[in-house]
Amino acid sequence: TTLFRSHMDKLLMLGSCKGGKEILDEARRRDIYTIIADNCEIEESRFRVQADERWMVDTSEIDLLERKCRENRVTAVINAISTFNVGVAMELSKRLNLPCYCAPSAWNYTINKFDFKELCRNNGVPVAQEYTAGNLSTGGVFSNIDYPVVVKAVDQSANRGMSYCYSKEELIPAIKLAQSVSKSDRVIIERMLDGIEYGAHYALADGKASMFAFVSMLSQPGEPGNCYSITTTVANHLDKYLREIDPFFQKALSSGGMREGVAWIEMILDRDGHFYVLEMGYRMSGDMMAIPLKNVTGFDSYQWLLDISMGIQHTEADLPKSQTALYRRSGCSYILWSKEAGEISSIIGIPAVKEKHPEVQIIYDVHEGDRCRKNQYLITFVFDSADVYGMCNTIRNINEKVRILNDKGDSIAIYYDDFDAISSMLDEATDNAPVNR
Repeated sequence: TTLFRSHMDKLLMLGSCKGGKEILDEARRRDIYTIIADNCEIEESRFRVQADERWMVDTSEIDLLERKCRENRVTAVINAISTFNVGVAMELSKRLNLPCYCAPSAWNYTINKFDFKELCRNNGVPVAQEYTAGNLSTGGVFSNIDYPVVVKAVDQSANRGMSYCYSKEELIPAIKLAQSVSKSDRVIIERMLDGIEYGAHYALADGKASMFAFVSMLSQPGEPGNCYSITTTVANHLDKYLREIDPFFQKALSSGGMREGVAWIEMILDRDGHFYVLEMGYRMSGDMMAIPLKNVTGFDSYQWLLDISMGIQHTEADLPKSQTALYRRSGCSYILWSKEAGEISSIIGIPAVKEKHPEVQIIYDVHEGDRCRKNQYLITFVFDSADVYGMCNTIRNINEKVRILNDKGDSIAIYYDDFDAISSMLDEATDNAPVNR
């Protein structure tokens, strides 16, 4: 049960970020005074999140933030998605003796892929075969690598610094790219998996975990596999996940010290017929699936994290029921990715989408006048539909109406239209598991 606090409570949101609007809306609903710390005006911010008060402070200035929190009697500190600002929230909460859902030792598994893979191996969670690079200063690389491989920065997400390599000649440039975006010289070199990507969302309380949403992550054919356009609760192989991964990943969460909050993992169902886990987030996911999952599953991640920050302790009895069947409603995050770098000159068609589909929420990663890199988020549309057919119809309408143009007038968005793949996934899912709700 959500408890409501007095109007004297003050919540500090670190940075104007994804998920910030939803958390602050929930805070205001509870009559909590809201503050954002950010080093730019709202009009210049990438995510234009509003609060009752705004501090023009860079979130790296922890000493200044601590002083202002004490002066203003801040009672809670929060961030939902930003890896940097979650780290700041942990440090600031510690200094102020305020609640925080995670500790640095547990948070480490989100930001260090080496440690996360070791945690998985120690708890029986399958991960891709890993290779080690030799001394780059001499140009040497161990010769026991079977191509193709994926090269990743050890401490980055959202595909930053990631490359696919099909030969030895491509390996060293890929390693240097990964190092260029990382704080570490170490990189991940692992066997390239071949298959559909999936995700699983967990709620945690008192050291226990419940997997409340299993999702598929689909890419437009012919585009990079890591540019997953659709994340949806329409997903086959739930039964396989519950057998092969769920009990072992719950052990990993426990042994890694992840006792409260929310977490997710991503994995690929490889051509050999088995899941291999890629990475985890001990936070909400950047695709904003928390929004449609509220309606589809009945679990509200924003309320859950806000509760913890406000000192409300959850018990195992508060956890959502674990998913064992396909949900009847279809939740969706539809991301338009950039197919090339450039400057955004205009974004067309959003009002038409809102008029036809008022239930769709729209999150901008770019605005007109911004520059984008190749294969980055542009705009995310999140919604849920009565069934998969309504979901696909909404995606079709977005494809028809929305255009994101560069300074040459060219459309640079990647659109998803492989609806047969979604239908096939639904057919297979309903053949092998019952439908819930």
